[in-house]
Amino acid sequence: MISYYLTLGVTLEANDHEIRKKYLTLIKQHTPEKSPDRFQQVTTAYEKIKSSRARIRTALFEIIENANTESALLALGEAASPQRVRVGLKTLMQTLSAMENKTGHK
Repeated sequence: MISYYLTLGVTLEANDHEIRKKYLTLIKQHTPEKSPDRFQQVTTAYEKIKSSRARIRTALFEIIENANTESALLALGEAASPQRVRVGLKTLMQTLSAMENKTGHK
């Protein structure tokens, strides 16, 4: 079920209004003419989580639909769209320091 939230780019706590707003933004960006596959993914995700009733139905029956772990992981991987982020030296050093503290190595 989390893949639907990732596809739309909303949090698990998002309400109906936030989900609809994000859906409308995404279908304007990914029209059927430009990218039909992405449009279909966005539309399917919206249909699954568009209302509290739909979210409950999806949560209950998603387990049965995705009984195959491999297909569930594949769907999750396809839902997340990678984004390029520019990281500065300060952020890299903080991350390295945190990793060293976590593992105890220097």
